[in-house]
Amino acid sequence: MPMIQIAQAKTGTRSQRLQLADSIPVVLRCLDGHRIPAKLQCVSLTGGLMVLAPLLPPGSMVKLIFVTPKGPVTGTAEMLRPVSWTEQPFRFAAIPDSGQHRLRAVIEMVYAPTEIT
Repeated sequence: MPMIQIAQAKTGTRSQRLQLADSIPVVLRCLDGHRIPAKLQCVSLTGGLMVLAPLLPPGSMVKLIFVTPKGPVTGTAEMLRPVSWTEQPFRFAAIPDSGQHRLRAVIEMVYAPTEIT
């Protein structure tokens, strides 16, 4: 399955973030096989923010899966430093082409300019 390695932008421009009105369930799988349920609060093409317990050490690599209106998105993510007792951001390290396209389609669906007729 082709994978896209996510290159972090160095230009200072941020990827569009999609703030979710309702949290989306996410399942994280740690390297030891342990599974952790979480809720996705915000997502972009480069990462996002989750609510989870327990929080994971920064730098932890996990596999994750969540379902969007365009289909499931899977990938490998690096957990970043928590921003609260329950919220932890992550950065995508790799994501299959299909997941990248689905995630982009959902974000574009929300941010697409509406046509005025």
